[in-house]
Amino acid sequence: MTVTWPQNAKLRFGKHILEATHDLGSLPVFSDDGLAALLDAYPRESLGVWTFGTHGEGEAPAIRGRADDLSGAEIMDAVRRGQIWLNLREANLKLPKLQPIASEIFGSLEAAAFRKLRKQDMGLLISSPHVHVHYHLDIPLVALLQLRGEKRIWLYPAEESFAPSSMIEDMVHMRKEEGLHFEAQFDEHAAVVDLKPGMGLTWPQMAPHRVQNADCVNVSLSCEYMTVGALIEANAIYTDRFTRTHFRQSPERAATPLPVKAGKAALARAIKAVHRTARPTSPTAITFEVDPLQQNCIRLL
Repeated sequence: MTVTWPQNAKLRFGKHILEATHDLGSLPVFSDDGLAALLDAYPRESLGVWTFGTHGEGEAPAIRGRADDLSGAEIMDAVRRGQIWLNLREANLKLPKLQPIASEIFGSLEAAAFRKLRKQDMGLLISSPHVHVHYHLDIPLVALLQLRGEKRIWLYPAEESFAPSSMIEDMVHMRKEEGLHFEAQFDEHAAVVDLKPGMGLTWPQMAPHRVQNADCVNVSLSCEYMTVGALIEANAIYTDRFTRTHFRQSPERAATPLPVKAGKAALARAIKAVHRTARPTSPTAITFEVDPLQQNCIRLL
């Protein structure tokens, strides 16, 4: 069980797209039976169940669902035949079988980057053939390791014209999901990678991307993590949302020098201490249920 990143990763880490190789896809835990068992063991209330509409311009919100009354094998059958995208977040914490795998991945990233990684969250992604995950971004840094199936990923510059600061601020404050406005012309600036089993990628923080599955079930590990620099960036954005709302300022993250970002990050801790809230949940309501008897295995609620 090995994950290998480029030898020059330290200098390029967090600033460029880096590719890895691994041999995780051959592990029995990622077979159909193994995945069904993981779904049975995973807390069902934590299971992220989604589907997506047709890809196009604009902002196309993901549609959230549930699979409360199905076994893991039934859910896997729905994934094979339907249009379902599953995310088992914090699988490294909630599924003991996957903890050694997470340790190997995050250990390889720390060795490649020569820095400590915080807030480690390994999600297991299981998705149907032809699913298109719309244009979006993630606040943490991400490493995506392909285990089964093939997918194409488009990666766009982490710049204001591709991801407005105001929208990212809403994501940090959990006022919206990760989706963004998309224009076809963005593809002229995208790096395109065809991910196959045994491949992995990591890319700059908050770089927008979209993903298209090939005609096959896809299984991936999405590993989110933070460095000190990434935490400063995220917390500075948290403060930007506060100043935009209360002081009518219009900050843009690219125009902020690092010392100012560090000050904003420190201020974010004070703001959070004063405005304590319950742990945020998804702002998207559940509107469908996985039903193997329905078209695309989806029954609207």
